[in-house]
Amino acid sequence: MNASVIARIAKIVPLVVVAAIGASACDASEAALQAAPAPTAVRSATSAPAAASVAPTEAAPSAATAAPSAAPTATAPTATAPAAVVTPAVVATTATDSTRTTTKDTAKNTAKDAPKPVTKPVTGSGGIAITFNGLGEGRQVQVGDQVPFSVTWKNNDASGSRAVAPVVATQEYEGAQCTQMLSMARGTLERKDASGWKALPSLSQGGGMDYAGTGDDAAFTLAAGESRTVEYRMVLDAGNQPGRLAVEADAVLPHSLSVMTKSVVGASVVDRHRPVVTSVSAPTALVVGKAPTEFSFKVSSPDGSALLRPVVRLSLPTGAGLTGSDVTMEAKVGNEWKSFEVTADCNGSLGVAPAELVGVLHGNPVEYTFRVGLKRTGSAGPVEIQVGGDSDGHRGATAAVRPTVQR
Repeated sequence: MNASVIARIAKIVPLVVVAAIGASACDASEAALQAAPAPTAVRSATSAPAAASVAPTEAAPSAATAAPSAAPTATAPTATAPAAVVTPAVVATTATDSTRTTTKDTAKNTAKDAPKPVTKPVTGSGGIAITFNGLGEGRQVQVGDQVPFSVTWKNNDASGSRAVAPVVATQEYEGAQCTQMLSMARGTLERKDASGWKALPSLSQGGGMDYAGTGDDAAFTLAAGESRTVEYRMVLDAGNQPGRLAVEADAVLPHSLSVMTKSVVGASVVDRHRPVVTSVSAPTALVVGKAPTEFSFKVSSPDGSALLRPVVRLSLPTGAGLTGSDVTMEAKVGNEWKSFEVTADCNGSLGVAPAELVGVLHGNPVEYTFRVGLKRTGSAGPVEIQVGGDSDGHRGATAAVRPTVQR
């Protein structure tokens, strides 16, 4: 209240009344401040890559968000439930917004034949429940095959409606073809909308939160107790290696990138078309700057040799600092040696996968003979040559060739 106004009132009313008016105004201002909503922090979802391919673990990002008071909000569940049956020695992790439960089950996997729905646990009367249908825990997914599944979002909040943007994406993947930056599975993901199938920008989440906005154009409102099911289909590229792939479904507050709640299911990626190295011959000595090392290896493919080609990569000591111009690689074709350009792949390894040898050498298995030379080593340490096969994009596990190095 203005001081001059108080002075005027004091002339005509007792001082006690003036004090009461001033106190009432202060109380009203304080009450208004207390009633104003406090800003809500939003925590971005992150995920940690799994490291091993023999006993994989899921990298489950945590995501706890709250919406501004003017928009619909969701209560994040806090209770946890054990994950569905998984394959032996595989650790499955199901993450909620505030807790994470890890279960290890050595029982025989039955999910691949009859996938069971995986439901997000919800506590109390509020929250969004998320259920996977057709993509049960441990289900085998063959690379290159189309995998249809659906996800159901249900409003368990009896107090009112909830706005939801449906989002599905895969987390970081241990069997990714490229792991130097982000280990993300390569492939395609489509969502069925009213107008038909729509290709989503990416199968994987990537390194930020942009993926959380891919469901804004399909957002819907759920009344209390109402549910909505959305159909999806995905295809993993042939270059993905076998491993455990975590598929995440989120209930996102539309146009906010804020994940209200999520559900994660772990699929088992397999590849029945992978070539196999059946034998490796003993390499000759490698004399740096002079004589290359010569070796042979045999590769068989379930699909025959028509699309088979050899893969040779060089693993050098850390800090060697070598480039493709420091390495020579030759393959024996008939009675002649054929040179190939050596380049770095997406993981920084030097190597060559000579397309010129596709279908040239026949038989199953096919025997390849190579020789690899080094113009310099850059640093002391062992040299390892990794050999394998590629059949129409399906890459098999590699075997190691360790020549004696003379510097």
